[in-house]
Amino acid sequence: MDFKTTKDIKVSSKIIDQIIGQDESVTIIKKAAKQRRHVLLIGDPGTGKSLLGQALAESLPKEKLIDILAFPNPSDENVPLIRTVPKGKGKEIIVKARLQAMSSFKNQNLFMLIIVLVISLLPYYFWKTGQISDVVYAASMISSMVFVLGLILFINIGKRMKFGEATNAPKLLVDNENKNIAPFIDATGAHAGSLLGDVLHDPLQSFSDNNIIQKLNGKKVNISIEVNRLLKKHEKELIKKKGYIATYLKKDELFILAEKSGKIQPIQVLSVNKYQSDKSYLYKITTEAGKTLLVTPEHKIAVKNKGKKQYIEASKLKRGKEVFVRK
Repeated sequence: MDFKTTKDIKVSSKIIDQIIGQDESVTIIKKAAKQRRHVLLIGDPGTGKSLLGQALAESLPKEKLIDILAFPNPSDENVPLIRTVPKGKGKEIIVKARLQAMSSFKNQNLFMLIIVLVISLLPYYFWKTGQISDVVYAASMISSMVFVLGLILFINIGKRMKFGEATNAPKLLVDNENKNIAPFIDATGAHAGSLLGDVLHDPLQSFSDNNIIQKLNGKKVNISIEVNRLLKKHEKELIKKKGYIATYLKKDELFILAEKSGKIQPIQVLSVNKYQSDKSYLYKITTEAGKTLLVTPEHKIAVKNKGKKQYIEASKLKRGKEVFVRK
């Protein structure tokens, strides 16, 4: 092949055609996309797991995209009702629900206002017909004015707090209205939770020797000491590959307190590993709160850019950038 520059090389616009060196994986991804099946990708950082995931999302049938809604559950507010609808219909349902809630709220306020006005006019009728004295009439009129002002205040507060709208309208969990391909959510350890020991982080990402974990019994231990203890305990079952040592843990052998589904709770540890790394190829990220994380240069980090979340590679992260972490 005779190319003067790389511009002469035609590159496909499809991600699946841009992947080289993973022919078998590409074949599996194509089959999974066609059959709409799940794929479990396991491998070292930088081997193309995320890229294959993006290719799978891009290759899925476009007509199958859906919106996901969460409706309030009158039986249990902690267990919302999840519903799926064709893409683009989610916002329509939310708008209709909000309009109905606002209409109901206005009708209710109008009914209450009429009742208060009628009650306010009754003292005048009784006074005019001589059934109550002037003093009682004056006191009744003052009370009626207080009721009217209180109702007006209640209506204004209700509008600001959007009574009815927040409780009756569903929440749009997944919005695919303007998307032509299936959504891809990067689950590598660069996300906020990885800086705090979130169980959602990539299990193959590195921690520094100074990282501390909290076990189920509340005891805080050095992660390096704990890993060494477990590896020694399972030395007859070790998996060894080029300086990489790992072992699977038995059920209920180790729990740590971590975040899952927005709550701090005990999480079972399935495996531990240790490997000798060349630190010149790792980046240490330290937040102003003192939390640290060692990652590979191409590792994506969630940062705040003009008020929005953006993912950039660790090698391009500059001092002073705001990263997303859970408090």
